[in-house]
Amino acid sequence: MLPIGKRPQPVPRPGGAAAPPVRIPPGAIQRTLIDTKDFEAGEPWRASAGVVLARFRVPEDAAFLIGASSRMEFYLRNRAAVPGGYDNSAGTTAYALTVNTPGIVRTKMRAPAFPTDRHPEVLAYAQVASSTAWTQVPVQAIDYNAGTVTLSVPAGERWTAVEVYYVGAQGEFRLYVVREGGGLRDWITIHNNSFAAVHTLDQASKEEALVVGNQAGLVEGFQLALEVTSPYEVVWNDRARHYVKIESLALRIPGADKDTLRRALQLLMRGGL
Repeated sequence: MLPIGKRPQPVPRPGGAAAPPVRIPPGAIQRTLIDTKDFEAGEPWRASAGVVLARFRVPEDAAFLIGASSRMEFYLRNRAAVPGGYDNSAGTTAYALTVNTPGIVRTKMRAPAFPTDRHPEVLAYAQVASSTAWTQVPVQAIDYNAGTVTLSVPAGERWTAVEVYYVGAQGEFRLYVVREGGGLRDWITIHNNSFAAVHTLDQASKEEALVVGNQAGLVEGFQLALEVTSPYEVVWNDRARHYVKIESLALRIPGADKDTLRRALQLLMRGGL
């Protein structure tokens, strides 16, 4: 990571010799996406406290450049839980289970008709009978004004736990690059925003597309951290299916060591090839 306003200096070599000029071979730079699957779970949620929800660790064989005008898409979901579930094992008709989802917001993504298990804003799961496995269940209805989601517990079935993941408007996030094990000065924020702002945009359109804002380079030893603050629970797991997509350039030079990749990334950040 180059501090803003500073020029990269030659890396000293034993005997005082400067490092040889680095060259970026053809094909070493590829457009790529850093997306949800590239992140790993971070810290557990704490109410209204900033936590690193997830992080992307840079692999040792690559470097990445995220440009200031790189597009990105973000849809993060809060979690609402019904730990006791609902027991309809003696029932003869389905039971309409209403789950409170405070702050739920309607996005501009196209949604199918209800009932559906493919709604872009809401995902629901249940643990059925004695199973500890989570089974996705259809969403029957969403009331955005009341902040509720309705599910249907079939007759003769017992749900021991229920959870609903939903796109909400209460919270903020910050995306920043940080040196692993570094101090407070070893990071740079590349984007911060509120849930309400990004979740109500038509992010797929050119007119309302999100852009990063600040250029950043990543090499081994750095990570891209996603910090979230929300009064309502947010967790990073496979069921939540958070949607994160960030345009970037990946730099890979076969056989290159970390120092060579770092200097090649500096060259790329200056616009030199």
